[in-house]
Amino acid sequence: MKIFPKLHLWLILPFLITLIGFYGYWTGFKTAPFHWHLHGLSATLWYVCLIIQPWLYHNRPIQVHRKVGMFSLLVAGFVIASAVNMILVSLPNMSEFSPLYPVRYSLAFVDLISITGFTLSVVLAIANAKDTQSHARWMISTVFWVLAPGTVRFSFIPLGAIFQPKEFSDFPFAWTDVFIWNQVLIILIILFLMVKDYRKQQKIYFSYALTLVATILFIPIINGLKDAAWLRSFFD
Repeated sequence: MKIFPKLHLWLILPFLITLIGFYGYWTGFKTAPFHWHLHGLSATLWYVCLIIQPWLYHNRPIQVHRKVGMFSLLVAGFVIASAVNMILVSLPNMSEFSPLYPVRYSLAFVDLISITGFTLSVVLAIANAKDTQSHARWMISTVFWVLAPGTVRFSFIPLGAIFQPKEFSDFPFAWTDVFIWNQVLIILIILFLMVKDYRKQQKIYFSYALTLVATILFIPIINGLKDAAWLRSFFD
């Protein structure tokens, strides 16, 4: 059964938000370190594959969809490995003047959970390849696991235009405040999809439920754990 015929159009939106949110990477592309390129380009390619796959499913032979899926699996491996490497490289080198410094360990913990959730979603999407309904939702859920970094950065563009700060510290709110706003928005989107599924199929998909629970927990993790001693020991 053909499902989500317009999904590729909806997936373009988070892709564009993420691209704009990381505009600093693209404008400084030539001087960016190699590990940035490994993560930035693999994540971009993953998004492209994610967008074209629903279109291919509806408009091309299923064999094409499967071949691109195998390539996407390779790309996902690079996304996962490069994301872990970003944590290992960035965490010990973060400046104490960074707005993220007070929550650097809890943020790294959230990133690690997100990478794990992304990995699980990819694996379970493959395991449920014959169940189109479940497969599609596991693939969609990969977006929510990695969405926050792009949306938070994107949020500071209009906020910067409104408050016109000379420096990041001039904003009348903390970085964590913007993070919470974005998490609430992501939570509402996931809830909307879950309610929509339940109304149509009388079913709640575990892929969405898992993502929802993690997204909710990220808020107390960031604000509560911060640089807890056991987190510092874990990452060190």
